[in-house]
Amino acid sequence: MKKFILLILLFFICLFEPKLFAQVNDSLALVEPIPAELTTKKKLIITGLVLQQAASMYVEYKWWWEGNYHPFVIYSDGWFEKNSYSLGVDKAGHFYTSYMYFNVLNELLKWGEFDNRTSLILSTSIPFVWALSIEIGDGFSNYNFSQTDLLANSLGITYGLLQAKIPFLQNFKFKFSYYPSSYYQKNNFKDWSLTADYDGHIYWLSMDVHNILPHTAKKYWLKYLNLSIGYGMEGFAKTNDEGNFNKINYKERKFCIGLDWNLSAFTAKNKTLKTALNILDYYHFPAPGVRKVGKETFEFKPLLLN
Repeated sequence: MKKFILLILLFFICLFEPKLFAQVNDSLALVEPIPAELTTKKKLIITGLVLQQAASMYVEYKWWWEGNYHPFVIYSDGWFEKNSYSLGVDKAGHFYTSYMYFNVLNELLKWGEFDNRTSLILSTSIPFVWALSIEIGDGFSNYNFSQTDLLANSLGITYGLLQAKIPFLQNFKFKFSYYPSSYYQKNNFKDWSLTADYDGHIYWLSMDVHNILPHTAKKYWLKYLNLSIGYGMEGFAKTNDEGNFNKINYKERKFCIGLDWNLSAFTAKNKTLKTALNILDYYHFPAPGVRKVGKETFEFKPLLLN
C-alpha cells in the first residue's frame, strides 16, 4: 500500500520540470513569492478553496462515513469488466472528477493572476490530496480503500497536466453530462443521489475537429462545434435498488456519438466571462447524437440527454 502511494507521488514529481526542484535550499522556490498584500482575486480564490474543501469533506462524511466505521480495508473493484458493479462508469467518474478539478482550479488560478508554475503545482497537488483523503476515509468505512479509484483519479490529473504542457492534447477534452434516469423519475427521486444514478451519466471525449484539420480545410468545419464519443451504462439503478450489484443481466453498456458545443472557442474581452466559458466547457450540453445500449441498434436523438 505504502509503495503504491509512493509510486504515484513520484510519478507526479517526474512530470514537473526538473528546474522546479533545483533550489532545494529555498522552500519558496516552488511557488511565487507571497506579496505584502494579496489582491482581491487571490483572496477570493484562497477563501473559496478553504470553504470548498471544508464543505466537501463535511458532505462526504454525512453521505458516506457517518456511523459507518470499521478497521481499514483495501479492496479493488476492477475497471471495466462485465462483472464490475458499474461497468467502469465509476472509474470514468473518478478520472473525470479529478481531471475537471485540475482544470477548473487551473483556470481560476490563472484568472486570479497566479503565475503559471504556481497554478500547475496547486492544480495538481490539491486534487490529488483531496482524492487520497476520500480513499482513506472510504478505507475506514464500508466503501473500502480502492487502489483503482485512486489510480483513476491520478490519471485524470495527469492528463490535465499533460494538456497544460502539450498544446496539441488540448484538442481532446473530457466532458461529463447528466440527466436523471427514467428509473428515478418514475420513483419520484426516492433515495436519489448523483452516484446512485449512474444510468444518467455519460462521460465524453470531445474532439476539436476545426483545430485538428489542416489550415486549408478549416473553413469546412465550424470552430464552435466538436465531435464527441461517450460512454455510460443502463441498469445500475435497478441493481442498486435490489442491493445486488453482481446481477449482471440487468446492466448494459451505453455508447454515444454526437456533436458537442465548443464553448472555449468563443472569444470574450472580459477575462471573467472567458474564464467562465472555459470552465463551463467541461460539461457536455445537450446536442444531436446517437446512442446504443447493449445489443440495440443506434438510436438518433435530436438532443441526446442520457
